[in-house]
Amino acid sequence: MSLVKRINLEKDENILAIIKKSYLNEIWYIVLGLVFILIPSYFAFWLFSQGWYGITAFIFSVFIGLLLFLKVVLVRTKNFCVLTDKRVIDFKSGGFFDEEVLEVNLYEVQNILYFKKGLLAKVFNFGDLSLENNQRQELLRLNKISNPEKIFRLVNRLKNDFWLKEKDLDTDEIIDMFINNLSMIETGDLREIKECLEETLKNRKK
Repeated sequence: MSLVKRINLEKDENILAIIKKSYLNEIWYIVLGLVFILIPSYFAFWLFSQGWYGITAFIFSVFIGLLLFLKVVLVRTKNFCVLTDKRVIDFKSGGFFDEEVLEVNLYEVQNILYFKKGLLAKVFNFGDLSLENNQRQELLRLNKISNPEKIFRLVNRLKNDFWLKEKDLDTDEIIDMFINNLSMIETGDLREIKECLEETLKNRKK
């Protein structure tokens, strides 16, 4: 089944990103798979010289290694998140036949946070992304995804664009949106905003 059919993509809806976890989530499976394949391959001549037992041990070890790599492929194929210009759809699966799908519409999202914890997360650029509603309740959490800052900025832009187009914002909502997005504003733009505010306050005092 194609991805478009799986998420029931609407006519005017576009897929913007496929979000997957960092390969470090499966690093131990990858390392073990290499161990089970490379070690018997290195001793292949000696194992084959041991007759049936050696050949069986070689085949069994390589088979285990291939199963570990297959698990990595299946996990990454069945566990991912799709970001469209209207919603976020998270696919989770712990086995061959089970599947859990969680969908969050962008109009539900009020706060977006991302976290990088530890040296490995900094070096290999992975972390967690959290989507919250206006009551600070977590709607969706994506754990150990690659490049969380990029996804954070993309979702934040989509969310802001939606509210600007679909809703008439009052003064308090505009102020909240501005404060929540201060970190995304360039330093030069902030200086211009500061000068504008100072000029406005100066004129009001007069």
